[in-house]
Amino acid sequence: MRTNGLLAAILFLSVLLPAAAEATAVQIDPVGGQPLDPNYADQAERDRQNQRRQDQDERNAADPCALGSCGDFEGLQVRGIPDTQLVGVLHRTELDDGVLTVRLRFYNEGAEPARLSIDPTGAEDAFLLRVGSEEHPILRNEDGELEAKEPIDVEIEPGDMETWWAKFPAPPAGTRAFDLEIPPVATFRGVRLVD
Repeated sequence: MRTNGLLAAILFLSVLLPAAAEATAVQIDPVGGQPLDPNYADQAERDRQNQRRQDQDERNAADPCALGSCGDFEGLQVRGIPDTQLVGVLHRTELDDGVLTVRLRFYNEGAEPARLSIDPTGAEDAFLLRVGSEEHPILRNEDGELEAKEPIDVEIEPGDMETWWAKFPAPPAGTRAFDLEIPPVATFRGVRLVD
């Protein structure tokens, strides 16, 4: 009687163990030959997350404000301008009659004068307000001129400030945030829309 029970248990385990081993086997990526991470159903999604983290780390390395080394400035967002001691502050936005006006301030936090150049006249399609996949360039008036402060190319003395503004089409109703690209100065991401 015991022998029959023992044989039944052995038979049961001989069927169960290979199935369990197969279920816990490491899956191999058929293209790359690398083991797939069992915690991620989609290896491509994990790769995208890693790339986003790496991109963010590179931006943080180039932007001293991302690491918390900039002063305390009043505004919606603060960005350090790479390779300078300048700090860009998206000071405020104004939404009025289908137009979003953005106002920026630039401070020199260094001990030496620093050059600031903003000129949308040659590349106005690079100065963008982005909402999702939609991109909106700076507005133009009836005469075809950009609705923005004149181009600037100035030396800002230590402790001094320069301002700049531009008008963009208002984001669609219900928009909560937008990105603002002001090359080569800064990109402000996820700016909350404040009426």
